[in-house]
Amino acid sequence: MLYGDWIGRWGQSYSDKEALVDAIKNRRYTYGKLSEEINKMANFMRKELGIVKGDRISILSLSSAEYMILFFATIRLGAMFVPLNSRLAPAEFIYYLTDSEPKAIFFDKHHQQIVAGFKQKVEIPHYICLDNDASEGVSLPAIWDGLSAKRPPEVDIKENDPALVIYTAGTTGLPKGALLTHGTITWNSFNSVIGWGLTGSDSTTIHFPLYYTGGWNAVTLPIFHCHGKCVLLAGFDPKQLLDVIEKEKITFCGGVPTMLMMMMTAPNFKTANLSSLRTIGNGGAPLTKQIYDAFTARGVKMFEGYGLTEAGPNNFIGNGKLGTVGKPMPHVDMKIVDDDGREVAPGEEGELLIRGGHLFGGYWKKPEATAEALAGGWFHTGDLFKVDADGDYSVVGRKKDMIKSGGINVYPAEIEMHIGTHPSVAIAAVIGVKDEKWNEVGKAVIKLKPGQKLTLEELQKYLEERLGKFKIPKYMVIVDNMPITVAKGTVQKFILKKEHGNPDNN
Repeated sequence: MLYGDWIGRWGQSYSDKEALVDAIKNRRYTYGKLSEEINKMANFMRKELGIVKGDRISILSLSSAEYMILFFATIRLGAMFVPLNSRLAPAEFIYYLTDSEPKAIFFDKHHQQIVAGFKQKVEIPHYICLDNDASEGVSLPAIWDGLSAKRPPEVDIKENDPALVIYTAGTTGLPKGALLTHGTITWNSFNSVIGWGLTGSDSTTIHFPLYYTGGWNAVTLPIFHCHGKCVLLAGFDPKQLLDVIEKEKITFCGGVPTMLMMMMTAPNFKTANLSSLRTIGNGGAPLTKQIYDAFTARGVKMFEGYGLTEAGPNNFIGNGKLGTVGKPMPHVDMKIVDDDGREVAPGEEGELLIRGGHLFGGYWKKPEATAEALAGGWFHTGDLFKVDADGDYSVVGRKKDMIKSGGINVYPAEIEMHIGTHPSVAIAAVIGVKDEKWNEVGKAVIKLKPGQKLTLEELQKYLEERLGKFKIPKYMVIVDNMPITVAKGTVQKFILKKEHGNPDNN
C-alpha cells in the first residue's frame, strides 16, 4: 500500500515513538497506539457503515484527536474526507452536503443542534456522534471499546485517487470542492520535508482549523510523514501556544501575521522559553519587519510562504529575505507569464503558474472549472509575481485585485504594506473604485488601533514620501470591523467591494 497508511507504517517501525499529543483532553499517543486507533475507526467504518473506496465521509466538529483519527481512517480505506467549516451559517451546510453526497457524517455535541436542523433536508445514510450522546446518531464512544484494532484489508489506492475534498470560497459563485489526491498530499509533504529539512526529531503545533488545507498540509502531515510529533490544540490562543512551545519543545511552527502579532503582544512573550523553536513559517499575508524583528531577536528563523488549496500549499523554500517567498520547492516548477501566456523577464510582473505532483486533482463535479484552472498542465494561480536578480520570488498582488489607473497597473498589496506602517493603523485594505478621469483609483478601508484617529488628508500626506502620487488612495473609509478569514487571516475583499465599492469616503 503506497498511499493512505503513513501512520500504520510508522506504527510498525516506530511503535513507541510519540506521534500525537492531545492538549485538549490531555492524551498522548505513540505511533503504535495511534495506528491501533485508526484501525478501530477504519474497521467500524468498513463493517458497520459499509464504507468503500470512493465514498465521501463528512465531519462537522471542533478540532479533536478523534477528528484526526477519522481522517487517517478515511484515507486508509480509499474514501474521501470532506471537512466542513464549523463557522458556516446552518443553512450553508445544505449546499456542501448536497454537493458532496457523503455516505456518513461525523459530528460532535457542539454541532448537534445544527445537524438536527438539516437532517430532514439532506440524504445521508449514517450519522455518528463523536461524543457520548446518541440522540442524533450512533454514539462512537459507546461502542469504541468493542471495535477491532486489527489492520483492515489492504485497499488499492493510486496516486490520483482523491483523499481530501476542501471547499474553497471564491469571490464569485458557489464554493468549489478541491480534490486533494493521495499524490497531492504525499508530494506536498515530500517537498516540505526535504525542502525545509524536517526530521523525526521535529515537532509542531496544530492550531489551525482542520477544515482547510493549512490545518493538514502546511505542517501537520509533513511532520507525520517524517515520524515527528504533533501537538493538537483546540484553536489559536497566543498565550497557550507560547506555553506549549516551551513545554513540548516545539521546533517548527506555522502562522499568519495576525496570529504572530497576537503572540508578540501576549503577556508571556518576553518570558517564554523559545530556545527549541527553530523556525516559524508565515503565510496568508506579507511578513512585516516588526514581526520579523521581534521573533528573530528571540533566535527564531522566520520565512514567508505562499500556497493555495489547489497547489501545495507549500510551494517555496523561504529564506527569510523580507518581501520574498524564496525559491521553488525541489519538485515544483514555476513560471511567470504575461496576459498572452509568454514568460516575462526577471524583474517583470506576471501571473504565477505552478506545475508539480503536489497540484490538486481538479474540482469536484466541475470539469469546466478544472480545465480552466489547469490549462496546459499548469495551475493558473491568478496571483501576480516577479523574480529578483537572486532568483527569489515575491508576491505583487492578486491579478483580479489589480487597479488599472490611467493605464498604469497599481497593486494594492504594495499600498497596504505602507499604510500598515502608520502608527494609527491596525489593518488596511485597498480596493479599486470607478473614476471618470483615471478609470479606477484606490480606496483605503482601514481599521484603526484603539483610541486612534486618522483623516484622509493625513493618510495621503503620510504616503507622499513613500509612494508615487498615482498609487495614493483617493478615498478612505474607517471601519470598526474588517472581514477576515479565520483560517488564513486574509481580508475578504469581495465583501469590502460590496459594502464600500463606491467612489466616496463611506
